[in-house]
Amino acid sequence: MNSVNQSNACADGDIIGRDKIITVHSPKGKIEKLLLRLKEQYDASDETRVTIDELARYHLRRAQDGIEGLENKLIAANMHHYYDDAIEKKEMFVKLLERWSLYSSAQMIFVHVLAKAETEFSHVIYPEIPKITEAKMNAMIMDRIVTPIVEECSSELMIVSHNIVLGMVYWLAEQCFIRWHHRPRATG
Repeated sequence: MNSVNQSNACADGDIIGRDKIITVHSPKGKIEKLLLRLKEQYDASDETRVTIDELARYHLRRAQDGIEGLENKLIAANMHHYYDDAIEKKEMFVKLLERWSLYSSAQMIFVHVLAKAETEFSHVIYPEIPKITEAKMNAMIMDRIVTPIVEECSSELMIVSHNIVLGMVYWLAEQCFIRWHHRPRATG
């Protein structure tokens, strides 16, 4: 059996006994690819003046039930005790949205997360609201919307925290895309 002593070896590169395994990370998901593209656009100061249609949709309020504004929505849902926190977190999201909407790839990221939050809330959480406690509803919002979006979207360039994503939920409520209150049932 041959033995080699490399304890005093010196090289300009790696000293490898046999096989060198190199792991190359390639982006897998849509958001990860968009975050890489955003970094390239940001580094090149490649800004846009055009807002894509699907993102522009979220800037148009649509109060179908006549209850407009975040405060009124919280009052209608008997959740006014969240108002001060909601306003602060909503503003955190608005600042992030304004800052990054100058980049087309960031707009695509926002469209993805806004649609995800709207869909999860409207189709999964909202139907459960009359049957569950406020604590359970909050847990569902964290589990189904906030945490997945934070995990999917956080990067060194664009920091997306739990507070910011919760602010996005409040912003969507203000824009009338989600609501906590149910319409009164028709009688007759």
